[in-house]
Amino acid sequence: MRILLAAALVALLLLILAGALTIPFAFESPSMWYKFGMEKVSLRTGKMLGLAAGLLILLQLPLAGRLKWLDRIFSLPGLIRQHRLHAWAIVILALVHPLCVLLPEGTLIVPLEKRYWPEWIGVGLLIFILSQFAVSRWRQSLGIAFHTWLRFHRIAGLLIAGLLVVHVLYVSESFSEDGLPKLAVAVAAAAFLMCWLWVRSSWFRVRRKPFLVSRVQLTGSDCTCVELTPATPTLFSYIPGQFVWVSFASATVSQEPHAFTLSSTPSRPGVLQFTIRACGDWTHTVGSLSIGDRAFIQGPFGRFCHLFTDPDRELIMIAGGIGITPMLSMLRFMADHGDPRPVTLIWSNRSKEKMVFTEEMEALAAKLTALRLIPILSRNTKKDERTGRLDHRSLETMLRGCSRGSAIYVCGPPQMMKQVSTDLKTLGFPARSIFSEAFGL
Repeated sequence: MRILLAAALVALLLLILAGALTIPFAFESPSMWYKFGMEKVSLRTGKMLGLAAGLLILLQLPLAGRLKWLDRIFSLPGLIRQHRLHAWAIVILALVHPLCVLLPEGTLIVPLEKRYWPEWIGVGLLIFILSQFAVSRWRQSLGIAFHTWLRFHRIAGLLIAGLLVVHVLYVSESFSEDGLPKLAVAVAAAAFLMCWLWVRSSWFRVRRKPFLVSRVQLTGSDCTCVELTPATPTLFSYIPGQFVWVSFASATVSQEPHAFTLSSTPSRPGVLQFTIRACGDWTHTVGSLSIGDRAFIQGPFGRFCHLFTDPDRELIMIAGGIGITPMLSMLRFMADHGDPRPVTLIWSNRSKEKMVFTEEMEALAAKLTALRLIPILSRNTKKDERTGRLDHRSLETMLRGCSRGSAIYVCGPPQMMKQVSTDLKTLGFPARSIFSEAFGL
């Protein structure tokens, strides 16, 4: 069913795109009447590229807007990846569009005349698009904090959408006169506005179902386990391995929302648990939360879960550091349900002190008799413990005997996940069986 819905949505978008690209043919503006040969081809191509860029711009809000129904179909991390890929396409289309439109006029400069104000709106639109892309692409190099960038990103995105609608409606007679093209732009603008209002009001809606901090405890050398209980009689439904955005109303922790995997399991209802490593300014403050502080949850999201595969299929889990949290959620769920399938868990850490819930992991290994737990330490000095990094050779050794039909779940630092996925493919594990979890925005 999910595949059918995904195919239907993609087909609908392609149909809308095809319809938009016919406008320069079916609704020619007077500027097209006096162009011939390659000049007409260039002008028409420029208009088509501009329309394609415009549709992609409006599509970015639902892609990155954390819409639950889209997450159920495509998964939010996948949507975010598409959002980033689309950014490149938008920039390329937005740069080529004015070149194709202006070249037939024998100039690449828009005249400084009042009657060309729609074209100058387009120039401003292009500047905003390039600025949005550059700041997002090189945010860390520019030293811009994530929450500062996110505010800019959202404001700039709304301005870009507004400038786009004005530019399209007034730059060409195809849209300025009453007719199907103008109606289509009005419908698209209204749909975007309604989606924007829904997305931006999401945190107001979740505030009606607050949670309370019930436990804050250090685990490992630099991680904090935070547990939440509902403040109202409500059931929070999720599946093991999913993640949420959480925001705290605390005197010591800022309210900016952050995404974290739930390390708890839905088989133990009434408590949500996060295991957060101190790796930045915000995460270093989590340990100062007080019992009774309010928390607000947006989600859950993601399809990184063993429940989406065959119940008899062998599992391989490969975690780097705190990337163990979705695996911990899944293993707790499996232990509570007596899941007998074979599981190989490879867990890489810098040192033994960095490991979390070590006693519980040993208990899970004892309860799940088909679980093979392989801890690996990259900065270990003891001879009786496995030492080294996850690479092609070590994976080949550790996964010897595992079925090539196994479902593989990989979570950890981005570079580690990329390298492990590449190594797994060279070892004969098909790409369609490798699932990785990464989220952002």
